[in-house]
Amino acid sequence: MIVWVMPDAGDKTKETYAAFLSLFQKENPHIPVAMRVFTRNVLWRRMFTIKYPTHEEEVPDIIQIPHYWTALLEREGVVENLSQLDPGLSLANCLTPLKNHCYKPGTKDMYSYPWWFDISALHYREDHLKLVTSRPERDLSTWDGLLKICAALREQFKDVPGYYPVQNSDWRGSLSMRSALPCVWGRGVNLLSADFKSTGVATKAFKEGLRDYVNLALHNYMPILRERGSLGTIVSGQASLMISRKQGVSTFDARRGIPVRTLPVPATGDTSAAYLSGMNLCVNVRSQHKEEALRFIKFCARADIQAHLAKMLEVFPAFEDAAELFVLSSSTKRLRAYERILPTAKTLPNVIVTGTVMEILKRILAVCATQIVEGRFTQALLDRELEMAAKEIEYLLSIYEG
Repeated sequence: MIVWVMPDAGDKTKETYAAFLSLFQKENPHIPVAMRVFTRNVLWRRMFTIKYPTHEEEVPDIIQIPHYWTALLEREGVVENLSQLDPGLSLANCLTPLKNHCYKPGTKDMYSYPWWFDISALHYREDHLKLVTSRPERDLSTWDGLLKICAALREQFKDVPGYYPVQNSDWRGSLSMRSALPCVWGRGVNLLSADFKSTGVATKAFKEGLRDYVNLALHNYMPILRERGSLGTIVSGQASLMISRKQGVSTFDARRGIPVRTLPVPATGDTSAAYLSGMNLCVNVRSQHKEEALRFIKFCARADIQAHLAKMLEVFPAFEDAAELFVLSSSTKRLRAYERILPTAKTLPNVIVTGTVMEILKRILAVCATQIVEGRFTQALLDRELEMAAKEIEYLLSIYEG
């Protein structure tokens, strides 16, 4: 049985998932399992080729996908109907925000199953922040406050080589649309309208929200397009803040004893918003081992296994019983912070066009990053790119969602 996953634990992904798969094989020694790791970009491209594999291509049995790919992959005929594979498979114990992302829209046919989720938050070093403010929580409650703190930190640590106030949580040093979404949502605009007939991408609020995020790189507060080894980190003392979807940040506490606090993402508008991203498992429609794949998915949904993997990856369990176990084995102080964040969380809609829309916006941010590094960026250039993207997105909506 072949499992395709994404690099969820960075350079430790293979060993992390190998240890996880060994737990399954201890209970199921008759089911051999092999794992393959692909970046999100590579996985996105390969999802459209595995429907008609050549004779020498390896066919995966289980595939990890972002929650909002479910509708598209069902439409493409890539993933198996889990409700037919096992009519008793249930989402009754699943956390509410994750349920709708498992179905073919408008039906109760399940095509993916929740595995885990992450949610965006702001982490800061207490020892660094106390050098520039006596009220970090208040100052970091708004985006303008965050930028002022960044300016003060830049001055405070001007003699530290390679220092940036904000650690780039993207391991490639990119500008990430998933990191930008809370800035956009904070200004009260959504990627798609409620009826999925139009997009907010060309609106003034969307442009301003995206600009808020881009300002971190534009003002030289966050490094971009740098080799991974040269990116400053909170652990190394070359950064003081990080907006990340991973919880716990156990390297701070367990390895270095660095005092880190967790807050909601600063509000760009009237309210703070967090991006909640679910990771799901699906079964390849061409798999020759569907019963074994289903057994693996049920194993991954068990409370003890969910809690164990969430700790390994610094994410959150997808099911209520697993969440209870996870709380008992985690930092109560940090989880209290997430109790404040969870009610503000939003997800991307599980509709056919969402994955393509995110690819379009990712390309725009890639252009922005290059322009910033080369000193050519202007807001007018970004606005024009967004206006052209809006036309492309609304054309896709008219075809697939109209």
